[in-house]
Amino acid sequence: MATSASSPPRTQVYTLRMAWVLLLGGFVIFCGLVLASLVLFRDYRLNATLQHEAVLIVRAPEEWVTWRRTGRTTFERARNEQTLAPGDRLRIASSAGYGQAATIVLFDQSALDLWAGADLELRQMETTRWSNRAQVIQLQQNDGYVRYDLQSSTPYEQTIFRVAVPNATVELAPGGSYSIALMPGERRVLFPNDNIRIETIVDVAVRSGMARIQGGGETGVLQAGERSVIDPAGIPSAAMPALWNLIKDTNFNQYSEEEYNNTTITDQPMLIRSNTWQVYSGPPGADATGFFKLANTCPPPQITGNCAPEELEHAAWFVRSGGQIEGFTTGIRQMLGYTNTGIDISEYRSLVFSMWVRVHHQSIALTGEEGTECPVMVRFLTKRANPTDEEQERVICFYYAETTDREPARADGITYYQLQKDAWYHLSIDLRSTEWMPEARYLRSVAIYANGHDYDSQVANVSLVGSHFDANELSPARLLGR
Repeated sequence: MATSASSPPRTQVYTLRMAWVLLLGGFVIFCGLVLASLVLFRDYRLNATLQHEAVLIVRAPEEWVTWRRTGRTTFERARNEQTLAPGDRLRIASSAGYGQAATIVLFDQSALDLWAGADLELRQMETTRWSNRAQVIQLQQNDGYVRYDLQSSTPYEQTIFRVAVPNATVELAPGGSYSIALMPGERRVLFPNDNIRIETIVDVAVRSGMARIQGGGETGVLQAGERSVIDPAGIPSAAMPALWNLIKDTNFNQYSEEEYNNTTITDQPMLIRSNTWQVYSGPPGADATGFFKLANTCPPPQITGNCAPEELEHAAWFVRSGGQIEGFTTGIRQMLGYTNTGIDISEYRSLVFSMWVRVHHQSIALTGEEGTECPVMVRFLTKRANPTDEEQERVICFYYAETTDREPARADGITYYQLQKDAWYHLSIDLRSTEWMPEARYLRSVAIYANGHDYDSQVANVSLVGSHFDANELSPARLLGR
């Protein structure tokens, strides 16, 4: 009788199974570790970053340009062609002059031009080390005006260029040209300790490229030829044409006639007075009988006065009567800029001054004996390059001629326009053209005045519009924001 083979003991089967489980488990763990290592290595290859530096080019006197290196609290004098690392901060003194005071050339050859008063911190400048996955540049602009000209071609799949401003961020597309300006707003906040804080507004403009603004829960997108103003809460305004009217109160409707004339009274500080146009006259004396008034007129070029009451506009009115025989000036003047000390106009490739002019009466024939007595005159005070430069002036004279039997007297530095009596004349000139002030970097003030014996003249709709584009590039579509 045959006998069957005896089965292995139960403990031996259990041990064998455990061995296989441990072997398979170890293999799975080994494979997991290898896979995890590969994933980690891949992530490292993709995300490992390389820090970069920038080069500083100092254009203004070096004492006006200071920098604070990362980890420090004090600023020191910057040097031309020094390197700047992430975390460094650059500051330009407000007295540094006009035009670019310094330029930062980034590692990708993007150029950042800083004007007087600018304050910029380099927060992050890095690229992925082992791949062409990303380039990231992040800055913080704390004050002033900075122009950003970004490199168009980079070898990276994603390029991020982001500028932090108060309560908002601005992301700039590669290859574009942009400007960001921080300036005091009109609102002032009074705190319980009697401290006053002037809130900051941010002006973002796009010459070329595209900018995306995020702040206050809102997002705004700007295309070439557009600008947006970010309010103190970080909310961007709707896109508008990239044009700046540098003259305030262009229609003389922010104050009453009395409040404009109160600017001639200096010994009553609590008196309500204009903060835009200042009235002036001279020389003082017994015959100082010239007056500044506000006239209600139909919109130029209408001269009949037959418009509806709601269509009436204000015009600045210069009047002197009584058969005067001595010269006298009556005028208004506006100091430009938000601090009323003038403005840097170096970035404006076009600077169009326009207004409507009408002369009802002038007792002096033509332009007077020396070519300087006109019923309407305009004076621009400028400097060419530096604060220490001598101030220069350009003057415009408007007059009418009762007869054509003689030519008016002309003076150097004055441009003359002959008008028809009582008819509105529209002046529009680009101050950047070669015959005006193509190289001036600073404009301090604009004055409009009458000079002579008796006169009766008006001006309306005064504007000075700056643009980063040439005048022939300002198409109607761009002006309308389309």
